[in-house]
Amino acid sequence: MGTHTFTIPPVRTGFRWRINPHHSTEMDADANAWAFGLFSDDPRVPAPVHADNYTTWAALCFPDVDSDLLTRWCRFNALYTVLENKQEALYETSGAGSAERLWERTVTLLFQQSHADDVFAAGDWGDGLPRHNLTAAMAIAEKLPESLARYFLRRIAHMAQAQYHEDHAIRSPRMGWGEYLEYRHVNFGVPLFTATIPALLERSLSADEWESTERGQLDRLTAHHCCLVNDLYSFRKEWDDRNGKKTHVQAVSVLQHVYGLGIQEAVNRLAEAIEETERQYVALRSRWARTAPADEYCNRLEDISAGNLRYHQTSPRFHGAGFEGVFTDGELQVTESARG
Repeated sequence: MGTHTFTIPPVRTGFRWRINPHHSTEMDADANAWAFGLFSDDPRVPAPVHADNYTTWAALCFPDVDSDLLTRWCRFNALYTVLENKQEALYETSGAGSAERLWERTVTLLFQQSHADDVFAAGDWGDGLPRHNLTAAMAIAEKLPESLARYFLRRIAHMAQAQYHEDHAIRSPRMGWGEYLEYRHVNFGVPLFTATIPALLERSLSADEWESTERGQLDRLTAHHCCLVNDLYSFRKEWDDRNGKKTHVQAVSVLQHVYGLGIQEAVNRLAEAIEETERQYVALRSRWARTAPADEYCNRLEDISAGNLRYHQTSPRFHGAGFEGVFTDGELQVTESARG
């Protein structure tokens, strides 16, 4: 048993955060009450964790959407949090098989929904969790043009499928850095949110712009920036939460394996990776965003990156119950016994 002290370095960024003016504590409360209300008859669902507050994440990442769409996003994020908590509970009480079947049913239904003639058809939802997952997904999709709604649902199905396959595998910190980034690109879920950006633009991207490899790479860099920020600020929480139940696999442990680093060196390398990802994004944007719609598209991507960073620096989820303020850098500790 031992204590490791390490310092989170400040993350230098040129992205500026904003929060949606329609966001309120009442909207948070409504979203959480709606999400947990769907499972009020299921004792296996953990009580609400208000510190998670993913509704605030939505307000930071979508600062310009109207009140109706923000309400839908807050409910989606609240329900997604419940789904993850329920999956963890199923692992603890019923084993991996139940959690895997949960995702298998969800993926199947989402796939059917995204390929249906009418994406808004009720379909054969059956009972239980997948129906609730679709309830939230369709609440977003119904605000989008039909072609984009279908794309959005396919992205959700793709992410759920990837997580389902990940449940079958034993995650190991002995993966390469590129392999880890690819895993996190899907696992962290940012592509779900970038998938709705075209519907938020005042002017549409051209077909060439939408289909370009550059746009896809800008989306990917945004997702990488977001997931690496999450790994930096959640490192202590994830170490402590796992408590030997699962292998601790995230950017810090992967960097330790790949480069033979100690905790502090790996944390420093992670902060550098976040800043390098932003530099790559800025350089690519300067080459690609030559039209007003493309420029606006990039602005929306940067809202997500900036909002995600601000959320991680201010959420009690990562900094302890009762935390208020902004944590940008500083000294933290983890205990060896928490690794199991």
